This record gives sequence, C-alpha cells and structure tokens, in this order.
Amino acid sequence: MRDHVSNHKVQRAIRNATCGIVGRIVSLGLSFVLRTMMIYTLGSEYLGLNSLFSSILQILNLAELGIGSAIVYSMYRPIVQQDHETICALLNLYRSIYRIIGGVIFAVGLCVMPFIRYFIAGEVQADVNLYVLYFIHLINTTAGYLLFSYRASILVAHQRSDLPAIVHTAVEILKAAVQMFTLLVIRNYYGYVIVLPMASITENIVTAYLAKRYYPQYVCQGSVSPQLKKNIKEKTMALVGVKITSLIYNSVDSVVISSFLGLVVLAQYNNYYYIMQALITIISAAYNSVMAIVGNNIVTQSTEKNYSDYMNLSFLNAWMIGWCTVCLYCLYQPFMLLWVGSELMFDTSVTICFCVYFYVFQLKAVQSTYKDAAGLWKEDLYRSYATNLFNLVSNLILVQVIGVYGILLSTIFALLVVSYPWQTKMIHQKLFHCSMAPYLLRLGYYTAVTILGCAVTGVTCSLVQSTDFVGLILRGIICCVLPNIIFLVCFFRLKEFRAALGIVKQLLHRQ
Repeated sequence: MRDHVSNHKVQRAIRNATCGIVGRIVSLGLSFVLRTMMIYTLGSEYLGLNSLFSSILQILNLAELGIGSAIVYSMYRPIVQQDHETICALLNLYRSIYRIIGGVIFAVGLCVMPFIRYFIAGEVQADVNLYVLYFIHLINTTAGYLLFSYRASILVAHQRSDLPAIVHTAVEILKAAVQMFTLLVIRNYYGYVIVLPMASITENIVTAYLAKRYYPQYVCQGSVSPQLKKNIKEKTMALVGVKITSLIYNSVDSVVISSFLGLVVLAQYNNYYYIMQALITIISAAYNSVMAIVGNNIVTQSTEKNYSDYMNLSFLNAWMIGWCTVCLYCLYQPFMLLWVGSELMFDTSVTICFCVYFYVFQLKAVQSTYKDAAGLWKEDLYRSYATNLFNLVSNLILVQVIGVYGILLSTIFALLVVSYPWQTKMIHQKLFHCSMAPYLLRLGYYTAVTILGCAVTGVTCSLVQSTDFVGLILRGIICCVLPNIIFLVCFFRLKEFRAALGIVKQLLHRQ
C-alpha cells in the first residue's frame, strides 16, 4: 500500500513537472520571439520601458505579502484529513483578502502614476503616453486579485498544478499570436500592451472554472478558527521579508538601472537577465510542481527520510545548475552576438558576473522548496531583511561607482555573505535537526566540479573559431556532452548519485 502511494506521488510529480516545464519553455520561447521583434520593430527603448513598468508593478505586488503561500500551506493538513469545512473556510478567507489586496494595489498604483517620469533617466519616446501605458499595466496587475485567482490554490494544494500550467500555456500562445501581429503589421506599442490584461482575465476565468469543476465540494463559506487565522497571519507577516528579497533581486534592480543609467542600459541588462531568468524559470517549474508533495512528506514522513530526500534533491540541483552555469559561461556571448548584435552587448566580465549570479542564486532552490513546504517563514524573517538591507544599500552605492557591475556584485555578495549561509543553518536546525557540515562539504565539492567543468568546456569551446549560427551549434553540442561527462566521472561514486539513478530506473521500468 505504501509503495502504491509513493508511486502515485511520483507520477503526480512527473505530471506536474512535465506540464510546468513544457509550459515555461513555451512561454519563454514566445517571450524571446516577442522580445526580438520589439527590438527590431520598435527599438530597445520600448523594451526598457516595458521592463520598467513591469518592475514597478511587481513592487506594488508586495501588498500580496505572501498570503497565497500561507493559505496553500494551511490546506495541506486539512486535505490529508479530508476536512472540507476548513478548506472552504480558508477559500472564503482567501477570496476576501485578495479582493482587499486588489483594491489596495490599484489605489497605490494610481498614487504612483504622477511620478512615473522620474523613474526614467534621459528622454522618453515622443509617441507614447507614459501614464496611459502604466494604467494598462496596472489593470493587468490587479485583475487577478479582483476576480478568481484565489481558486487556483485548490488545484495547487491538491497537487494538480498541471491544470493551471496547461491553461497558462494556451493563453500565452494566443496572447503571443496577437502581440506578434500587432508588432509586425500595426507596429503599435499600445496594441501590444492592451493584450496583457485581456489575457490575464481570460486565464483567470478558465483556471477558476477548472478548479470548480474538479473540486466542486469546495465553496467560499464559513469562518476560519481564530487559532488557524493567527497561524496564517504569523506566516504571512514572516513572508514579507522573503517577498521583499525576491523583489530586490528582480524589480528594484531594474528601477535603479533605469533611474541612474537609462532605458537603453536597462534593455541591455534585461536581455542578459532574460536568458538567465529563462533557466531559473524552467528549473523553478520543476520545484513548484513537487512543492505540495514535499509538504505532504514533511507531514507524513520521518525526519530522517525527509533529510535523505533533501540531500538527493540537492545533488540533482547541483548537477542541473552546474551544467546550466557551464552553458551560460560558454554560450552567453556567442548567442547575444547573433541575437542583438555587438552594440547591445556587455563585456565578457559582466557575462561572468551573470554566471556567478545564476549559480549562487539557484543554490538555494532546494532549501527554499523545503522552507516553503514546511512553512518556515517566521524562522526565515530576519535573514530576508538583512539580505534586503545589504543588497539595496550596496546597489544604490555601487551603481554610481561601477555602473551595471554594482547591480550584479551587490546581489552576489548579498547571497554569498548573508542569505545562503543563514538559510542553510536555519533549515538544518529547524527542520532536520542536524549539523549542516555534511551538506556544506557536498556543496563545496559540487562547486569545485562546476568550476572544473567551466574551465575545461570553456577552453574546448574556444577552439571553435566561427561566430555564426553553426559555431553556436557546435559550442552547444560541446556544452551538452563534455560537462556532463566530467560530472559523471566526478559524481558516480556518491550515494546521492546512486539514489538518483535508482529513481530513474524505477521510472523507466514503470514505463
């Protein structure tokens, strides 16, 4: 019986991960095409403007405060216990809070509108009205809160994140088709932007319909117990710091670059950041797909079993991000040369900073998954604020001294010096109740192997002299084969490798 349940969990994880990853790849591919079209039809300034509006409104999204994560976490145990009454009450609370949040974001967004011009260094395109464009973005941001986005929590908590992923992918394809037509035929930025809220509203309605169809027993009614409401409030307040950290890493950086360096530099930065974020997004889709399963295991499995799973997942993460780091190191500049041309490229040293940024940022992916699944946000509160303070202050200082390097280095140092060591200690003490020394030793070894992979693969790729598409393909083939051979030679004796190999064999046998 236990094996059947375990196999069922694995199947759900594979299904969710597959739908999530495929959806993210499709979205990223469409976004890449649209980004390229915008560069060559409207110009880099429009691309920078689009990034600025998105970043400002992501900062306003701080009003959400992580309530969605807290609500989903609170659903895990009632679902296991089949406590429908509590789930309905949570859904009712979620709906009420989200409508309030939507109203707050809309009101604050209107207050920010008069000051939009001050976030842009230099001149703005004469044919655009900043305030109309910003208002359309604001509608897009608030639509989900005011409609039915709260219903998606039911699907996520029941480990059916594949359904929202499928809906998102379908809507993204339709949205991209309309935006491509707008850019190529009409060549109008207003037409490009107005599609955004229309797509968001459509996705929201369809996802809510699926949640109601698959789980009709859950309706918005009842009240949450005072104790549960108190727990949700505590976890939500603890999530504020985590939310701010994410915003500083993504949105505040863009606002600082726009304010001090201008829209063209922001477009350059976001072109490089887009490639890195594409990899992060695909990897995150896999972790988001197993979040509910990890949460269920934390509730039902022993600490020893959860720690073993954590170490095995950390190994898989290290291999994955190590390989991606090698690919970034070897392919970043050749790809950017073909994509945007030399005039929109940074120096190689900036590229190396992006590679390090990606690696140290993704190191915490497994820890963050277990932290969120276990609801350890209160325990993580002060780490987030310390990281935020360090990053924001160094951002504002260094960007004026060394430009775009300051943005990247401040984030890297904040992760390495403050965030990662602090979170590692917290996870091992609060969740696994063990020393973090074995994990750190493994991490040091994984990092050394990644550096070796970058060095050997980089030297090999340098032998390819061609800078055209054929040269990029040849380097890509080298990056697919050589670093994985190096990793296999260095990792095959590890027990984590044997555990991962055993899972693969089980999956192949099941097929």
